[in-house]
Amino acid sequence: MMITVLIVFFFLIILGVPIAYTIGLAGMWGLFLRGGMDFLSIVPTRLLAGLSDFILISIPLFILCSELLNRSGMTDKIINFALSIMGRYRGGLSHVNIGASILFAGLTGTAVTDTAAVGNILIPAMKEKGYGAAYSAAVTASSSVIGPIIPPSLIMIVYASMFSEVSVISMFAAGIVPGVIIGVSLLVVSSIISIRRNYPQERKQSLKEIFSALKAAIWALLTPLIILGAILTGLTTVTEAGAIAALYALFVGVFVYKSISFKDIKDSLINTVVLSGVVFFLIGAANILGWVITYTGLTQLLASAFINFSTNRILQLLMINILFLLVGMFLDIGPAVVILAPIVSPVMVQLGFDPLHFAMIMMVNVNIGNATPPMGMTLMVASQIGKVPYEKAIKEVVPFLAAEITALLLISYIPELTLWVPRILGLSWG
Repeated sequence: MMITVLIVFFFLIILGVPIAYTIGLAGMWGLFLRGGMDFLSIVPTRLLAGLSDFILISIPLFILCSELLNRSGMTDKIINFALSIMGRYRGGLSHVNIGASILFAGLTGTAVTDTAAVGNILIPAMKEKGYGAAYSAAVTASSSVIGPIIPPSLIMIVYASMFSEVSVISMFAAGIVPGVIIGVSLLVVSSIISIRRNYPQERKQSLKEIFSALKAAIWALLTPLIILGAILTGLTTVTEAGAIAALYALFVGVFVYKSISFKDIKDSLINTVVLSGVVFFLIGAANILGWVITYTGLTQLLASAFINFSTNRILQLLMINILFLLVGMFLDIGPAVVILAPIVSPVMVQLGFDPLHFAMIMMVNVNIGNATPPMGMTLMVASQIGKVPYEKAIKEVVPFLAAEITALLLISYIPELTLWVPRILGLSWG
């Protein structure tokens, strides 16, 4: 039965059917094969069950927060602050691009948003300074994958809503160090390439100028601190923190920067509803397919296959990383997680892997896939902004992808890099 479900799934993808419909229709086909039309009565129940987790309320709140932040001009201020610190070094704007993505990650939690926000400002500036258009697009796309890894992260909320083994709070805490490791690895590559190509460096700014840039950006930089501080200290739930963040973004945009109009607020609300609807439909459809997968016993078959192939944990992790990277090359982050997580996560937990550590391995993998050809969304967006052929950007992104995969292997084989912050904070996984 499961083979025919997979055939339907891939057939619909080839036809270009939207992924949420593809997932839902494949799951419905599995139900029909199992029990005929009578089994299709389960569909509304599974849809509602997939959306019943209270934590999902936080998704539209964080989307609204990012929409308001993007419209308030905070991106410019974050970039200016990063420039005041990193611009003095060889290839300064390249480093600023990465640094801005690290700082911006705490505001949006999505990779493509990061690419558009940072790229629209820095890619033209880098091209004007003599950086190649393809290189500018590549560094923007590769650094944007940090967005959903450093909290807050929408995809972490989705993942945690699907599995009781991990909580959103523990995933937020676990994502801090991996995000920083990836950022540092990208800065190393950026430095090497910039020195070899003799890219320009900006003038060294005085402490007064750095302080001025920090003062202008402080309201933006406080956003992730408010969110994480409230959540990790236990003062608020994730949902309450999302509401506080949205109100804070509205306050700053209207009363501090005075850059948000009534039209901006209306457009932000409309985009929030649209994007939330897409996410919720995807989650609900995935719950139908996930139920079919569980019912057919596919997870147990996969666990047996892993054990029969090798009991060596190093090889098992290598296999799973290769699988995730391959899937990430063709699917966007959301679909990749909602499709793979119900199948693979229970298998890896059954094999004895820490559920939080494995969750972060998946997060890092699918995010790297976002910048990996042939279907790397951030690379496509950055190429369009840079007005450069996609194939040229692919060539330039290879060293950065190599750095990210190296960071991924460190995160995979040294669990403590992921787990030590949650342990210090005394967080339980479930």
